[in-house]
Amino acid sequence: MFTRYFFFLLVAFAPSLAAAQSLEPRLYVPLPTGLNVVTASYANTRGEVVVDATLPIEDADAELHATTAAYVRTFGLAGRSAQFQLIPSWVSGRVTAAVAGQDTTRELDGLADPLLRLAVNLVGGPARRRAELAGVKFATIIGASLSLVLPLGEYDNDRYINIGANRWSLKPELGIVQPIGPAWAIEGYAGVWLFGENNEYLRSSTVTQDPLWTFQGHFIRILGRHGWAALDATLVSGGTTSVDGVVQNTFEENARLGATAAWAFSGGHAVKAAFATGVLTRVGGDFDIISIGYQYTWGG
Repeated sequence: MFTRYFFFLLVAFAPSLAAAQSLEPRLYVPLPTGLNVVTASYANTRGEVVVDATLPIEDADAELHATTAAYVRTFGLAGRSAQFQLIPSWVSGRVTAAVAGQDTTRELDGLADPLLRLAVNLVGGPARRRAELAGVKFATIIGASLSLVLPLGEYDNDRYINIGANRWSLKPELGIVQPIGPAWAIEGYAGVWLFGENNEYLRSSTVTQDPLWTFQGHFIRILGRHGWAALDATLVSGGTTSVDGVVQNTFEENARLGATAAWAFSGGHAVKAAFATGVLTRVGGDFDIISIGYQYTWGG
């Protein structure tokens, strides 16, 4: 029973623009080694989306469409189950905002900064092939991951609003999964985004950003052998920016709630849908996101 719903992982359903406030359940559930997973998803985001948190944005209003393709490969790392993820996105839409006191509107259409993620289960997730997981019931699972955002997205250094951030970002994270009987589980993640400098802000200015702390919680119900549903929550705090050494009023303290559901079919096919909304917003968290995705899994 457990081996079936381990394969229902869709790794990417939110656009990269809102990655710091994403809600992603079941990221640390051990998967069998040797799996290949490809996903295709679409997300619609509306509201006060911070396209670039380094900006002094007020009264932001956006409608964004993100198409995401992702690839996941699972393997063994020092005897523990591990996975590598590659997640590029293409974003289009319209953003209006008051940036540095000036009204700004921009049509966006281009590649977002892609994300690489390496995760490994430290406790409760030994490396196993699919056949070896038959009948296994896991106890507490502890995992760690490292996410890297590459500065490859669309960026115009004479515009305030861009899809890409023109800087490197790194996020170490720890996650814990606690099963409750055969059909329930709770999860908690804690991580921190660390940001490089953008030295081409408005051509010649330099932007720096303080660390941004992220916390996620998920309450999960297993739906037989084929699906699961989750209630999700996240909190982010920090991330104050400076432009040429001048501190901006961009401290983030946002909370979001959401729900996610996934269902698997025969032959390695699965679908997933999610919704999330801002409930406590200080900078850039007052937006809604609806997403749907398709996944195909083989190997293992």
